[in-house]
This record gives sequence, structure tokens and C-alpha cells, in this order.
Amino acid sequence: MAFSTAQQILCRAIDDQFPSYLNDWQNISHQCYTSPDTKIQELFFPLLHHNGFSVQYLDPDQQILYGEYMVQAPQTLLFYVKDTAQASAQQVVFPLFSQMAALQAYIHSSGPPPVNIKWLISGQGQTALPSLTRILSEQPHLFQADGCILYTTKHEISKVIDQTEIILGRKGHLAVEILLQVAEQAIPISYGAIAPNAAWQLLWLLASVKNEHEEILLDGFYDSLLPAEDEVIEALSHLPDTSEELAASWGTAQLLLKLQGVQQHYACFLTPGCNITMLDSKPATQLQVENNETETSELYIPPQARARLDFCLLAGQDPYNIFTKLEPQLQSQTSYPLHCRLVAAQPPIYTSVNTPLVQQLIQILTNVYQHPPILLPHNSETAIYTLLARQLAAPTIGIAPPLLSKLSTEQASLQLAQNIKQSILFLASMRK
Repeated sequence: MAFSTAQQILCRAIDDQFPSYLNDWQNISHQCYTSPDTKIQELFFPLLHHNGFSVQYLDPDQQILYGEYMVQAPQTLLFYVKDTAQASAQQVVFPLFSQMAALQAYIHSSGPPPVNIKWLISGQGQTALPSLTRILSEQPHLFQADGCILYTTKHEISKVIDQTEIILGRKGHLAVEILLQVAEQAIPISYGAIAPNAAWQLLWLLASVKNEHEEILLDGFYDSLLPAEDEVIEALSHLPDTSEELAASWGTAQLLLKLQGVQQHYACFLTPGCNITMLDSKPATQLQVENNETETSELYIPPQARARLDFCLLAGQDPYNIFTKLEPQLQSQTSYPLHCRLVAAQPPIYTSVNTPLVQQLIQILTNVYQHPPILLPHNSETAIYTLLARQLAAPTIGIAPPLLSKLSTEQASLQLAQNIKQSILFLASMRK
């Protein structure tokens, strides 16, 4: 789709000022490389303040930085970025710098932006996530918004593609610890033909949860699962086949069920999962000394066994509902006492591809880059995705720009220009 006349005017404004933007970006990039110990917050603070934002640290450790640009607009957008050890400082600062350049260009050519803007920046420190969780609970008014965009790094599968990635959600999670008790004490192995073995009993129970075809056998497990959207299935079909690379990186011969290509991506992104992540039974041996002369070792059958199941859930599935079904179904298949303990539960988060915010971004990215962005239904990288989505109860999506480290100097310059244009057109699209 071609640019409208108004969009062309905004893009020309970026082109006219781009040498200045490029010079500023090169200075920031130089600072990122020459001052590796500089906290990201120390780079963000002056950028936000210089561009008219009200800026403050929200925690004593100065790990959580918050800025807002309020113009009494009818809509508010919240942007979030987290500094991580995996991402370079340059990559983390890039989205904010692009938006600040776009904001100033928009104000110069069209006046105040048509949307209130909030930025939330989280550092790498150990206190960052606990502090942010507490702040979200204690000061919810700060984060009221009509939509949220989280800047993140690209998914492993899409790193080889130099296209912007849109992430529509985050998988849900259910963790359950199962304890099975078959006797009050360990039993000598010599009675193995007549004594119950907790480890075997638990293994048979676990086998009733999932079969060799990876189908989860809990009653009603798939009933509430929402069907995948056609646009997402189509987008996944264009992802490269990375089955061999993934298998090699994990040190295994092949992916599960020999999955490759489209089947690999469908299973990875659009299929719920259940895995045993812990399996334990003891004691195994007991040392005895007879007459202080002869040392013998007696093997014992474990009287109890424990396992942990971790479920990855997709849109429509309720972890609490699944948990309530798990224990009765397992207990019905054994006469021994069994207890299931809920360890963790997070509902899945998903924003439909047909949501106006998503559609606006897809159209703008397609116009700027001359090809559509990569659409991924979810990314399990950041826990804050779930926190913000539940707090806002508003469309929440992730954006992962192309990796700057893979680009030549000329390509990085082009990427900067395109990203600023993307930002200014997105601001303009909020005008009603």
C-alpha cells in the first residue's frame, strides 16, 4: 500500500533531518561501546528529559525508570523495554531513540502528538522484577494505558530474518508437584516381587497424562483452546526450517517426532505442551555394619516418589481449571495416597491479530519496509509481559527490531531511518 499525502510529508520531514539524527545516534552508539558499565537507565534518563518527558526513578535502587509525556490526548500508550545480558546496550536504546526523533519531528511539522506516551524501563539488577511487580500493584495509576508495546529481542527461529517481529502474546504456565506414597518405610529389595514400588507406580501414572504422540490425555484439556488465527498460521509457514540447527545446539540427533519446517513451527507455537521436569525417589541404599567386621549393602525400594509436571498453555486454556482436573484423574488410577501441589500458574496472554493496534502496526511496517513483519503468536522471553497485560487489561504486544549487530554501517543507517519513519507514522495513526 502506498503512502498517503500526509504520510509522505512526515517521511520527508524525517529525511530532511536525518543527518542530525544519524549524528546523535552515532554519539550514543559510541557511548554504549566505550562505557560498557553504564546502566541503560543513565542513557534513557537524559533522552527522555531532553524531549520533554517528566522522568523519575520508581525504586530506591534506581532499576525502574518511568517517564511520561502527557498532552491531554484521548488515548495513552505505554512502552516498555528491559535491559538484558543477551541484548547490547545499543539494541536496547534503539527503540527509544527512534521514537524521540520521531516525536520531535512530529511536533515540528504537526504540533502536539495525538496520544499520551509513557515509557517504563527496567534494569538488569536482581531487584528489578520484584520492584516492578510491587510498583505495578502499589501505583497502578501510573500504568493506565489503552495499549502496551514491549520492545524485546528476536526469537531464536527468526534471528536469521532481517525483519521486524510482532509478538502477540505469551504462553501460559502451570507447574504441579505430584507426591505418591505407597508405604510408610523403605522395603528391602528382596521383597520386590510382592512390595509396591513408588517409582514404578508414579511412572505409570505419568504415562497416563501424555502418550508417545505428545497428546495430553487429561479430560477436557483441549476443550477451551482457541483456534489459531489464519494470519498467524500463514506467517509461521514462511519461517525458515531451523530443525537441524536447533537439534545441533541442544546436542540431540533430531527434534521430537522428527519435526521439520512448517510442522516444527506449528508444534512449537500452536500446540500446548506437558513435560516432566523433575522425577525423584529415595532412599536407594542403606549401609549396615555387622559385628564390626563385615560391611554389607542392602538395596531398598522407595516408599514414595515425587515428580513435577510443567504445562505450557495457549489462548483459552485456564491453568487453575486444568489443575483441578489433574489430581482426581490421577487418583482414580491408583489405590495409593496421592497429592498434587500447585507450584505456579500463569494464564496465557494473547492479543488478536485483528486488534486495531496490531493492524495499524502491520500496515505501517509493511509500508515502511516494503514487506510485512514476522508474526509470532507468543514469546516466552519476558515475565513482565504477563504482569503488564493483566494490569492494563488492554492490547499488549511485543516488537523485536532486526538485530543491529548483524547489519553493516550502511544497513544500520537505513534501519535507523526506517525505524524513525515507522515511529512517526505510528504516532500519526493514533489521530482520530
